[in-house]
Amino acid sequence: MGLEDNSIEFRLQVPESDRYVGNPEDYVDAAEYEALLQTLAESDGGGRRGAPPASKSAVEALPTVKIESEGVVCAVCKDLLGVGDAAKRLPCGHEYHGDCIVPWLSSRNSCPVCRFELPTDDREYEEERVVNSASSNSNGASSSGGGGGGGGGGTHIV
Repeated sequence: MGLEDNSIEFRLQVPESDRYVGNPEDYVDAAEYEALLQTLAESDGGGRRGAPPASKSAVEALPTVKIESEGVVCAVCKDLLGVGDAAKRLPCGHEYHGDCIVPWLSSRNSCPVCRFELPTDDREYEEERVVNSASSNSNGASSSGGGGGGGGGGTHIV
């Protein structure tokens, strides 16, 4: 083999009689896969995935502001908010198109940018949040809803 020969030869022999590599019992066919998915869906137990939506009163209380400066971006749709456009401002200061943030908050209770949490109508979740907040504060950490100030500099409440 000379310096000009940069090729590598690789040979793999697969037994022709076996359809599976390794243990055939490790594989799931389509019917077994569907049965597995059905079992998982049924055994979910109604467990919650993530935070509940923001309360209707919290969403309705969001102020509508008028954008007065350029460069404000709605983090939900990624479009610019134009000067003079109406926007909704969350308590953390971040601003969004009303048509973007209201549906967002109907499925989760947090700001898309800083994760500031708005109140929910879920009593169990709110009680858990209070307990977690108290334990976080006793450890010297801030609560999960600490605002991160976003817009505000180039807007005023309409």
